[in-house]
Amino acid sequence: MSAPDPMDRDVRVMFTDNSTRDYIVTASNIKEAEEVFDLIFNHMEQSVNDLLKQYSVGKKTKVWVEYQLDKYNYMTEEDNDFLVSHIYDKEDND
Repeated sequence: MSAPDPMDRDVRVMFTDNSTRDYIVTASNIKEAEEVFDLIFNHMEQSVNDLLKQYSVGKKTKVWVEYQLDKYNYMTEEDNDFLVSHIYDKEDND
């Protein structure tokens, strides 16, 4: 029996996207600006998650959010709806 053609095998390929997107939100206050950004970010994440489910794609997520206000720099790590203050790796299978 001959060996199967490599093109007939199932493969697992990891793609890494290191995109940087900058959003400049004009709002009445910081809370409103954060809410607008969260709305944009969560909409984008949900759209991606829908495609991942459709094609049975697993993902590993590491999100770092940085924002600037006047002379101050704020940096937070975001896990979907929860803000945390440290770097983490998370396996997402949903």
